Amino acid sequence: MSTGTTKMQQSFSNASFRIVKYVVMIAVIVICAIMAFNFGLKVFSNDGVESAPGTNMTITVGKGTTIGDMGDLLEEYNVINNKLVFKVQSMIYKTSEIKPGTYIFNTSKGGEEIFKTIEEGPEELKKVQKGEDID
Repeated sequence: MSTGTTKMQQSFSNASFRIVKYVVMIAVIVICAIMAFNFGLKVFSNDGVESAPGTNMTITVGKGTTIGDMGDLLEEYNVINNKLVFKVQSMIYKTSEIKPGTYIFNTSKGGEEIFKTIEEGPEELKKVQKGEDID
């Protein structure tokens, strides 16, 4: 073979490698963008796990329960779909503290309503604030 043919083959090989490299990079970027978009949709969606009227779930949490712990419980009881989305939403709704007690969550409620319930506190606290007797 002549050196001209060998150089041409090397050039073609290098160009092919670059093209494949750029196609793979673009595919990775597109896949990451789609995943980020879908995650953002979940974070800002206010859809519940079930359609209305949903199911009321009673969850009791102890002192020292973290947002992560609460996300685990809510996911386990099918109140939320994704605990990571819940953690991100907790930052958006500026919720960092979980008061110990019994909460009632409905599976048809979205993130905004769930965090409103958490901010209002457990059922026992609501009854005290309303002046009702605690069972």
